[in-house]
Amino acid sequence: MIWQHRGLVAIIVVAATIVGIAAGAKLAQIQQAEKYGSINITLQQPDSGGTSKNNPVQISKNFYKPTAPTTIPKTTQKPVATATKTPTKSSAATPPADGISAESYIVGNLDTGDVYLEKNADAVLPFASMSKLITALVETNIYTKNDRITIPHTSEDIAPDLSGVREGETFTAQELIYPMLMTSSNIAAEAFASSASSTSRTEFLNLMNGYSWEIGMPHAHFADASGLDAGNSGTARGFLAMAQYLFKSRADILSITRTPMMNFATTSDHGGHALVNIHPFANDPRFLGGKTGHTTAAMDTMLTILRIGNHPVAFIVLRSQNRQKDTHLLIEKLSRNE
Repeated sequence: MIWQHRGLVAIIVVAATIVGIAAGAKLAQIQQAEKYGSINITLQQPDSGGTSKNNPVQISKNFYKPTAPTTIPKTTQKPVATATKTPTKSSAATPPADGISAESYIVGNLDTGDVYLEKNADAVLPFASMSKLITALVETNIYTKNDRITIPHTSEDIAPDLSGVREGETFTAQELIYPMLMTSSNIAAEAFASSASSTSRTEFLNLMNGYSWEIGMPHAHFADASGLDAGNSGTARGFLAMAQYLFKSRADILSITRTPMMNFATTSDHGGHALVNIHPFANDPRFLGGKTGHTTAAMDTMLTILRIGNHPVAFIVLRSQNRQKDTHLLIEKLSRNE
């Protein structure tokens, strides 16, 4: 029994020694890993030529995700951009290389349809009082020239304009179109939309949408007759098609838009009104017609048709910071054949 007991003790000692050696080796491995870092493991795979090459093991990116926040040195740390980040003043105020501030523009020949210059011409943007050109198309098709229109009670949203047209005055349709197109009278535009005996205001707006689509403005939409509503929107390319239609088929409307001045004498129906065309090119001998617009949403907008090189050329700018300056720059750019 004594020898059996001694044998059992010997076995236990040998086993403990083996475990101790293994534990020591594992500890040494851990210490080595802590000292030199983890080892980059690769797999041996044959390449197309039959020789072996090292291909890194593909590990999920989540494997490298730190368990605690990592501080990035100030010299290399960059802000993370977000969808709602507001641009800094310096970046927002950076002018375009060509100096043209309009977000969208197009320049085209109304005789041939050729487009000379364009930028974001298919972007759908609000166009403000340029809407009144379509209002004029509808108005001249549902009113006769001698139809009498009394200016209705205007909403508080429509402020008095440069035309001086006031509630209660009565004009013929032929008279009222002048303040609408020359001085961009919102009151006149809304009177046309609300006074027709044959159509309601909703039907008038539906006609504006229908007419615009028919003449090549498939993306246009009209929420009111004046352009005050930001929902009045379309593309510069669509307005080029409209300008071409007006030039070829509705010279009567264009002739009103280029009238420099107009005086209405005082009558029993209305007071006297002196109208001055607000289009900045109204006194330019090359000017064939056009329309301006401005709202907070649309910024500056403008259609200008000029005779250049014996051709009618339309210049359309949308969401401009300065429509007159941008149009002059486009004229210069066109003259340089850029």
